[in-house]
Amino acid sequence: MTQSGTVARRIEELTGRPVELVRIKTEGDVRTGSLASLGGTGVFVTALREALLDGRCDVAVHSLKDLPTTPHPELTYVTPEREDPRDALCARDGLTLATLPTGARVGTGSPRRAAQVRAARPDVEVVDIRGNVGTRLDRALGPDADLDAVVLATAGLKRVDRTDVISEYIPVETMAPAPGQGALAVEVRSADITPGASGSIPDHGLADALADLDHPATRLAVLAERSVLARLEAGCAAPVGAHAVLSDGGLRLRAVVAAVSGAGRLTRTLSADLGPYAVGDRACADPQLDEIARDLGVRAAEALLDAGADDLAPLGTPVSVSAVERHSSEGPSAEGA
Repeated sequence: MTQSGTVARRIEELTGRPVELVRIKTEGDVRTGSLASLGGTGVFVTALREALLDGRCDVAVHSLKDLPTTPHPELTYVTPEREDPRDALCARDGLTLATLPTGARVGTGSPRRAAQVRAARPDVEVVDIRGNVGTRLDRALGPDADLDAVVLATAGLKRVDRTDVISEYIPVETMAPAPGQGALAVEVRSADITPGASGSIPDHGLADALADLDHPATRLAVLAERSVLARLEAGCAAPVGAHAVLSDGGLRLRAVVAAVSGAGRLTRTLSADLGPYAVGDRACADPQLDEIARDLGVRAAEALLDAGADDLAPLGTPVSVSAVERHSSEGPSAEGA
């Protein structure tokens, strides 16, 4: 609700039109099993997309890491500027991942986080948890706490103004974020913003607002990260992490596949020059840059596969990535705006 409200206010500013928030309950909100048992891909997305397609809302706001990597044929999304993509440890007594005592109980609902906690600290116990931010924090910091720490996304904690509970911002070298973590996807019906064969008249005000919301450096980074997932055919429940950053006119990507048990981890780091279209940490919106970012992600994934990633972790059959996400784009609660 917080992230949807932020986007709604920005669309109001850009269009001068009122925006109504429409609450949508997703499968991920209703089902209480672990993320791995739910299958991960699409469980926080499908209901919102159905509401968008049948006209119950005009804009859907997703956590990008929850979106399937295959583009939807009737929908388009953009990515506002990304929040901090790191994971955060929220532990009693200000403990860090390195200083947690042997046998400490650490809660997370993410197979990716669980695998990397086990890799960094094989002497602690990882406990599967679900729930919203407050529910998870109570497991470690509440009056009836039964855990020593929980791992949450820094972005989610910032959006609900709870960074005071963070005892450590976990470095991406220790815990690679989920591809797209910290980024939002603002999704609309393609026919509403582009002329189509259906003869529909585009909403130029909405199209201009989306163009303003899109952040090219974020789009390139998350496109590279999500291309890793697409090439590995891995969903958001897979123990795969990726982190890309644009700097010095180039895109640098670090991709990780971890064994669920924590017994092993493969890491590959690659870079791509973005040429004259990028300076420092800024880039223009250009389809050629999208191609470069997508190719970087594919190359990183193939390097991981060559090193035996599919033997290390439960991945799908690798597939080639053919569709370019021209408009690249946490928490189980979702909204349509």
